Amino acid sequence: MTKIRKAVIPAAGYGTRFLPITKVIPKELLPIGNKPAIQYVVEEAVEAGIEEIILVCNPHKIPIADFFRPDRYLNRFLEGKGKEKEIEDLKRIESLARITVVYQEEALGLGHSILCAEDAVEGEPFLVMLPDVLILPSHTGAKQLVEECQQKMAWGVLLEKVPKEKLSSYGIVKSVINPQGDFVIHGAVEKPTIEEAPSDLSLLGRYLLPAEIFKYINEQKKGAKGEIQLTDAINSVAQKTPALGILNSGKIFDVGTPEGLSEIYFHLKA
Repeated sequence: MTKIRKAVIPAAGYGTRFLPITKVIPKELLPIGNKPAIQYVVEEAVEAGIEEIILVCNPHKIPIADFFRPDRYLNRFLEGKGKEKEIEDLKRIESLARITVVYQEEALGLGHSILCAEDAVEGEPFLVMLPDVLILPSHTGAKQLVEECQQKMAWGVLLEKVPKEKLSSYGIVKSVINPQGDFVIHGAVEKPTIEEAPSDLSLLGRYLLPAEIFKYINEQKKGAKGEIQLTDAINSVAQKTPALGILNSGKIFDVGTPEGLSEIYFHLKA
């Protein structure tokens, strides 16, 4: 497999669980200490060797892109105050990776969000990283996935074991274990009933996908909740070319909820 250079981060949602604050501040910019949540995800991507971050944004959520861009007025102010450390911190953020922004005009689901990045991906295999999922330490997330997939020349997904009563809340994979002890993914289903769930392994929010995924997203009909589901496209590709499933070894935080955002804050503070 060629070097994985690009990561797509879908960030076009309205963050309704955090209203009213997300009326003016995108949930991806809500702070964990003095860093916004999305910075942790971008830093995780860079640690995995990513050179270009493709942000899929709502056209009304411009501040997400602005966070990673130089601000000459702020820099001028900081220079005048002799704030050298703050200037260096901002320069580090601005130089983490090349930032490309594409827009999702309608909220038609995760699959559609990824489809909006097709031109920017330019036919390469690429990472998808959901910003609601933070994994610590960072090398146990995207880096673990990329390294194991490249070693075994496969595309793949990060997995988490979930209890039976939560199976209907996730994308659940169909998998077998090969003689080497790897999870081999032959399909996936979005939010199955307990009876229909093919395993207890859920998709975790880190995917290393082949560019052909776009063909299958384009062919998808609306699935769960009337949206175009990425899980359905993963299912189609996996039936043709099985994927590698990597069981997550890090600690997971769901920062798409106020409770999860508080949890990671106190975890880092401890």
